[in-house]
Amino acid sequence: MTRKRSFSYLGFALLVTTLQTALSLLPGYLYFRENSQGPMILPYMIVYLLLSDFFQVFGKASYKKGHSIPIPIYALKVIISGFLILMIIKQTTFLFVFIFIAYELFQLLIFLKQFFYIDSIFYSLTNALFKGVVFNQMLTISYPFNYDFKQIQPFIFSFFLILLLTILTQGMYSFLSKQTWFLILSFLCLIALYYLLYRQFKQGDLILWKFISFSASNMIALFFFAKSRNAQKKEVVLYLFGLVGMFVYYL
Repeated sequence: MTRKRSFSYLGFALLVTTLQTALSLLPGYLYFRENSQGPMILPYMIVYLLLSDFFQVFGKASYKKGHSIPIPIYALKVIISGFLILMIIKQTTFLFVFIFIAYELFQLLIFLKQFFYIDSIFYSLTNALFKGVVFNQMLTISYPFNYDFKQIQPFIFSFFLILLLTILTQGMYSFLSKQTWFLILSFLCLIALYYLLYRQFKQGDLILWKFISFSASNMIALFFFAKSRNAQKKEVVLYLFGLVGMFVYYL
């Protein structure tokens, strides 16, 4: 019975890992058509994020139980990540290494249970910043890698959408039982997301069918999210909704 549960959770972890990685890179993938650099580093970015997200799934599950991932296992993850980071910066710029160092430190805080980082709003914002903006921009910025803050604009939507999903899943993994707090934050984030869509629609930057399609998928996801009593199913529903939302908005 225990072995069956282990295989079942492994399947769930692999599915969630795949969905999270897809969410993190889909906007940038749809934008890098005019960027020769994006396709070159995409395979390494996919493997790097699959590895990172897989460890984060188990890291959050361990945190909820008050445990930490063993240091030797985490050290192996860091070594593999270092190789993938090296391959990415060889194709782009050494400056990207600072982004990856920051992301590795972010992950380290997740795995160290004594900081209660997953119960923090800083985790929500940092996760949304990296997965909604930073990694997507790494696929769209090309040589000579001059940065313009206007390049953030296409990814404001992905930032708020991933922020919403992050906050909702934080409630599921909260060790400090902050479910009510995260529910309130998610409601505020949803309001901000729709305000963004409404402003873009009024300005002519978002066509009507996309606004309606996103709203419909949101209502369907909320229905199944509220109806299900299984936390794993709830999480999968959230990430599927996120993918649909990304496709509708960026396609």
